[in-house]
Amino acid sequence: MKVSEMKKEMVKVLKESVATVTFKKKDGTERVMECTLQTEFLPIQKPKPEGFVAKKANDEVVAVFDTEAKGFRSFRIDSVLSFFSNKVAMPDVRSLIGG
Repeated sequence: MKVSEMKKEMVKVLKESVATVTFKKKDGTERVMECTLQTEFLPIQKPKPEGFVAKKANDEVVAVFDTEAKGFRSFRIDSVLSFFSNKVAMPDVRSLIGG
């Protein structure tokens, strides 16, 4: 499975449920995060200032809302070790994307 396809699948699941994602951070430490993209968990967004330019989307990174830290975080798909929710279980993501 391509990284872009994996991202689409993860985002789809995250919009419907809370997931537990285990991944390696850039510093090499392992992190477990409870996260989601469900609207009822997301904070109310302030209007963007005039002239605001959004970052270009990165197909290798998923931006999520961390339900424990109560803030937005992100992770690289190629660093994910496991991805679980009540909708799906991907215990070995690296093997799915050929990593």
